[in-house]
Amino acid sequence: MALLNIVIEVVFSGHMLYVAPFLFLMMLTLFADRLIDLIYDAFDKRKYR
Repeated sequence: MALLNIVIEVVFSGHMLYVAPFLFLMMLTLFADRLIDLIYDAFDKRKYR
C-alpha cells in the first residue's frame, strides 16, 4: 500500500515532468522491439514457404 501511495505522489506531484521522458523512451523501445520482431518473423516465415 505504501508503494501505491508513493506512485500516486510521484504522478500527481511535479515530478511527472521528469519521469515522462523516461516513460516515453521505454514505450518507444518496447514498440520498436515488437516491430523488429514482427518484421523478422515475416521474413523468417517467407523463407520456409
